[in-house]
Amino acid sequence: MSNQIPSIEQIIGMMANKLGGEEHIPEAIKHAKEIAPELIVDVAMSSKKSVADENSPFDPKTSTLIFLAAALALRDEECIKAQTKAALNMGATKEELLAVIKIVKHAVNSSIVGASTPILEEILERE
Repeated sequence: MSNQIPSIEQIIGMMANKLGGEEHIPEAIKHAKEIAPELIVDVAMSSKKSVADENSPFDPKTSTLIFLAAALALRDEECIKAQTKAALNMGATKEELLAVIKIVKHAVNSSIVGASTPILEEILERE
């Protein structure tokens, strides 16, 4: 994409290419196309400035695996499906996908210890 904003059809086409076909485009995107196409433009522009940033220190597959990890941590099923397909289309291996799951599982589980700080502080104050 250049500095010119692509049309909705162009954006959908790029998404379909990345995800391996129009049938893999998330339902939310399909609905937004009909109801609020400006949301699709926002998604595309955000992608261009993050996952698809040409100046990113990460290659496209690594950026997609990071996006997948965030989607998994947020439990966003549509994003998980779409980013898994995109990662596989970029050559991600089963081992890489399983590593993402393990890392996110550790991060999510570890966050419970951090979130428990008020409880632990209260216990310490009462001892």
